[in-house]
Amino acid sequence: MPESYALLVERISSSAKIPKEEVERRIEARRAKLSGLISKEGAAQIIAAELGITFDSVSLRISELMPGMKKVNVTAKVINIFPVRSFDKNGRSGKVANLIVADETGNSKVVLWDTNHISLIENKDVKAGDVIEIRNGSTREGEIHLSGFSELKKSSVQIQTVKTETNFSEKTIDSLSENGGVLIRGTIVQMFTPRFFSVCSQCGKKVNQEVDGFSCNEHGKVVPKERALLNLILDDGTETLRTVIFSDQLEKMTSLDKLKDPVQFEIFKSDLLGTEVYVKGMVRKNQLFNNLELSIQDLEKADPDKLIEKLEKN
Repeated sequence: MPESYALLVERISSSAKIPKEEVERRIEARRAKLSGLISKEGAAQIIAAELGITFDSVSLRISELMPGMKKVNVTAKVINIFPVRSFDKNGRSGKVANLIVADETGNSKVVLWDTNHISLIENKDVKAGDVIEIRNGSTREGEIHLSGFSELKKSSVQIQTVKTETNFSEKTIDSLSENGGVLIRGTIVQMFTPRFFSVCSQCGKKVNQEVDGFSCNEHGKVVPKERALLNLILDDGTETLRTVIFSDQLEKMTSLDKLKDPVQFEIFKSDLLGTEVYVKGMVRKNQLFNNLELSIQDLEKADPDKLIEKLEKN
């Protein structure tokens, strides 16, 4: 049972003063009523609302966060801050800032849209290593988003130990939602031709090709680095899922030169097609196709001996 779901059941049980088994029975009944078209976590949130339980004033641990939550309150340590970016999209311009926060249960990206919050980053009032309090945030696609109605401030709470690695919950494709890291065991049934592109050697962002070379919006004229991505279709017996592997993971498996060579790519492709694998990655919604997609962070072939050993233990 995923940790976030287990903690949610525990909170509902404690708040409503009913046994955890009864909470889970109600959750499964709700899912059955909706023909299974809702995750356990989503059904749990409905049951909590029906019981009059809200988490608006409760400070949650990061492992307890789930998609679609409103008025999220979190106290966590800042472990990384990315440069503030300016944008101009669909006639709307502004700035956005991203940071990674962590507590003893997990970590999450925090996205800042409000100029007052962003100024805390620009003025270095909030730095890596600081513990911050977030109030009235919302969760989207495994991230915490802060609007002008949210609150962000430094905290006097001390957090010594934090969990910086991504949490990967073992799931089937038909149960995926836009949240966090997942581990899936499946078979590669299709592989597409790799795509190559150039990025800035300093910030890693896509560059613009010009007559006399390449330029980065942030760093001007640059000598670009070549990157690649590869799309696969994964089938785990419940559904199929489009996945994408970027250069960092690809180059652990083969070289970019071999991917460019049609003969070498066919050898690489034939070695993986039809192979059962374990993949770890982050689930995101592909805005172009409006479907879920997995960004693979790690891929390894399934070891039959280890699989048999695991089945015997179960």
